[in-house]
Amino acid sequence: MTHNLRMSAWRAVCRQAMQSAAEAEARAAWQCGPDEDIPFNYRWEHVQQVVATANWLGRVVNADGEIVEAAAWLHDVRKTTPHHAQAGAEAALGILAATDFPAEKIEQVCTVIAQHEGLTRGEDAPPLKPLEAAVLWDADKLTKLGVQAIIYAMSTPRTRGLTLAERLDGFHSFTRNVLSQTVMSMNTPAGRALAEQRYREMCVALDEWARDAAIGVRDAI
Repeated sequence: MTHNLRMSAWRAVCRQAMQSAAEAEARAAWQCGPDEDIPFNYRWEHVQQVVATANWLGRVVNADGEIVEAAAWLHDVRKTTPHHAQAGAEAALGILAATDFPAEKIEQVCTVIAQHEGLTRGEDAPPLKPLEAAVLWDADKLTKLGVQAIIYAMSTPRTRGLTLAERLDGFHSFTRNVLSQTVMSMNTPAGRALAEQRYREMCVALDEWARDAAIGVRDAI
C-alpha cells in the first residue's frame, strides 16, 4: 500500500500541472473570466486521451511505462509557448525533479517530449528513438484521427462563426491533405494499424456529412 501511494505521487503532480495549464489555455482561447464556465476544454480532453492511448501502445510495444506516462501527461504543458515541445521538455525537468519520479528516468522523459511536435514526419523517416518517443508521437497523433477527432475539432473556438458548410469544407480538406500524411508518419506497427482504421472511419463520417448536407441543399432549393 505504501509503495502504491509513493508511486502515485508523481502522477498527481503531473496531472495537476497539465490540468492547470490546460485551463489557462482554454480560458484565454474562449475569453472566459476566472468565474465563468469553460465551454470546452480541448487541451485537457486531448491530454487525457493521449495518456490512455500512450499507456495502451506502450504496453503493446513493451516500452517503459513510467517514461511513457509521464511524457504523455506533460507533453503539452507549454503548448501556448513557441517551440512548445522543447519548452515542455524543459518544464518537465523541473516538475518531475520535485516529485518521487525515478531520477534516472527524468532525462529520458524530457527527450521524449522534445520530439513530439508536428503532425507529419518526413517520407521514409526512421522511427523515433528512444522507443518511448515513438510511442508518444503515435499516441498524440492518434487522438487527432477518427470520428471523435471530428467532434473535438468542431468544439474549439476556431470554428466559432463558421457555417456548417465552411466547417465541413475546412475539415475535409485538412483530413485529406494533412491527416493522410499523419497516418503515413506513424512510428509503430500497432499505431499505424489503428491510425489507418481511424482515418477510414473519419473519411466515411465526413462523406456521410457531405451527403446529408447535399440533400439538405437540394430540399431547400
